[in-house]
Amino acid sequence: MASTLSYNDIIQHIRAKTFKPVYFLWGDEEFFLDKLTDAFDNQVLDESQKDFDYAQFFGQDIKKNESELAAVMAHCKRFPLMSPYQLVMVKGAQLIEKWDPLEDYLKAPTPTTILVFCHKVKNIDRRKSVFKQLDKAGALYEAAKIKDKDFPAWIKGYLSENHLKVSPSALRFLSESLEINLRLAANELDKLVVNLPSGTEVNEDHIERFVGINKDYNVFSLNKALCFGDVMKVRKIVNYIKAHPADNPMPFVIPQLYRHFSKVLLYHALRGKIDEKDLAARLGVHPYYLNEYESCARLFSYARTAQILSLLKVYDLRSKGVESGNLNQDGDLFEDLIYRIIH
Repeated sequence: MASTLSYNDIIQHIRAKTFKPVYFLWGDEEFFLDKLTDAFDNQVLDESQKDFDYAQFFGQDIKKNESELAAVMAHCKRFPLMSPYQLVMVKGAQLIEKWDPLEDYLKAPTPTTILVFCHKVKNIDRRKSVFKQLDKAGALYEAAKIKDKDFPAWIKGYLSENHLKVSPSALRFLSESLEINLRLAANELDKLVVNLPSGTEVNEDHIERFVGINKDYNVFSLNKALCFGDVMKVRKIVNYIKAHPADNPMPFVIPQLYRHFSKVLLYHALRGKIDEKDLAARLGVHPYYLNEYESCARLFSYARTAQILSLLKVYDLRSKGVESGNLNQDGDLFEDLIYRIIH
């Protein structure tokens, strides 16, 4: 298996200026791939060095002309003119089909060349000899989709990188309220970054003011009200969401409800089998909030929670126009869904 690095490993390589001769970046999470590509593009060489020691190639050109990859490898054998390294970027590498010239280059890579492939979405076959060769000469990085339980840690890390702290309650609020699409989530978090002084601890008031998520009437608050059986609060939130459909679209709200009840089902499956700290980690929440899941588990049995998850799948399809019946408006559909969850 190839030498696999983490995202932070590669960032550390760039900051310390200690490089592998070849990096192969691939995977489904384009956010991480783009961040690393930008880091290589902007932090390895300064602008004056780029004029002499930077080259960029594209997979679409290599696909059209098989000899182009051999030309890329020939460029890699050059020596830098104005800096310790030359940087060679190959973007859109998922379009490359034949890797023979790279295999030959990997037998004796030029130590003063940093060769970076960015291979998006399409999977790689690690059994191929070219990727085995990377075990000796370079490193692979797989940008996998982030798991639900790791989303809060990613949010905290993103804010920390941008010199902001976040309170436990605000972190949970964000992780429950933002969609697990890192590009979109980063756009929302950047609203906090640009509006708050360095070192600020983000709280729920900041989130409401700058991100625009109402801290009292949102799907996060709805999940909490459902956990404690607060029917009056549920009714108020449903009415608010119905009145503000643009801020709470069903393609966002229903998956958030599904995430919540998936955690409740996991709580049912794991409670009593592992300690609270591990249970909280598996759920992706602070241990302080386990009482909410305990309350929800009392109100909704394992079988009932499984039924709710099935119901959410049905209403997700209905929100997209599949067998929606006479519930043509998202607000009516949502109201009917919550009624069925409670009853």
